[in-house]
Amino acid sequence: MGLREKQKADRMLRILDAAKELLSHQSFDDVRAEAIAERAEVSPGTLYNYFGGKNEILLTLAAIENEHLLDLGEAVVPDGATSAKALLNRLFDIYYGDTYMMWHRDIWRLGFALAFTDVSTEYSKRLRDSDRALRQQVVRATVQLQAQGKLRADLDCSVFGAMLFNNANMLFLEFTWSEHTTFDELRLQIRKMTEAMIDLAVPPGDAAG
Repeated sequence: MGLREKQKADRMLRILDAAKELLSHQSFDDVRAEAIAERAEVSPGTLYNYFGGKNEILLTLAAIENEHLLDLGEAVVPDGATSAKALLNRLFDIYYGDTYMMWHRDIWRLGFALAFTDVSTEYSKRLRDSDRALRQQVVRATVQLQAQGKLRADLDCSVFGAMLFNNANMLFLEFTWSEHTTFDELRLQIRKMTEAMIDLAVPPGDAAG
């Protein structure tokens, strides 16, 4: 990478870091693009050279968070001593850990809305791709568990893994709509539903799951 490319990458990283810091303490409407630029020590014009505005920055940050979770999830590998419940709970604990709630609910609501409406932009595509990659990570985990005899041999893991992920994702979406559900309650809901589905997928006689 040449000097010019390094400088460009550094400015983009500073913009994203500045936006992440401001959005972790303020609502989306309260964070101005000019404030992000000032914190990143770039001009507003430079910010707009990299992003069309706050919406694109938000989608990029959400995708980066998903990609980080994907990297963390790669360390969760089934072994002979780990049950299906323990391993899949570990994955979802990563996906919906404390760092996932770095923003207020209104910011997540907007992020979902933008991902659904701005479907043609590279920023929205990156977020959707990262979401699909997380889902596929769960599918791979179920395939590995099945190979170890911890899930039924007749189970379609591509369907089962996607179902587990989509259910957790929907619970999170519902959480962002609610003003009363706590993050701990969300994680408990995900765990209970995940374990209930696993109970239906373990081999007969395997009570531990």
